[in-house]
Amino acid sequence: MSRLAVVVPLVLGLLSNAAFAQGAAKECFAKPEQQAEQIIREGIRLREGASGCDQPPFFMETWPLWQQIDRQFGARFAQQTAVRQRALKREFPDDPDNDETAWNGRVVMYFRHYPLSTVYCQAIKQQLQSVQKKGWAAIAKLAKAGTDEVEMDYRPCTR
Repeated sequence: MSRLAVVVPLVLGLLSNAAFAQGAAKECFAKPEQQAEQIIREGIRLREGASGCDQPPFFMETWPLWQQIDRQFGARFAQQTAVRQRALKREFPDDPDNDETAWNGRVVMYFRHYPLSTVYCQAIKQQLQSVQKKGWAAIAKLAKAGTDEVEMDYRPCTR
């Protein structure tokens, strides 16, 4: 028996075990996964809004506010990112259009190029200040506004 005849089945077995360990697709996102996606999108929205609104012509002094929030809640955002990452890997294991990098790119590009205005930038600043005062609960509350968008992208599990 050739080495190839032994190695190929062994490699295929390892690959199938790795796929199985990842979890079978549920074709939906559980409530904690939906919430994680909402929080990630809210964080990206606040970050990109803070960056854009800190620059000319708005000069809202929002970037330092975001940096403080990022220092304070970076670990919690990372936890939510891990939940989301596991769900994306489970649901879209071989789909380059639906992996984490592709989704991040789409969400970042949307908020990075969102049309800014004085009213929008004032709202971003107010939301950043609210998060500084009220903490993580304010982020979770803001994130709930994105429920419909997330449910359109990822079907919620009903079972």
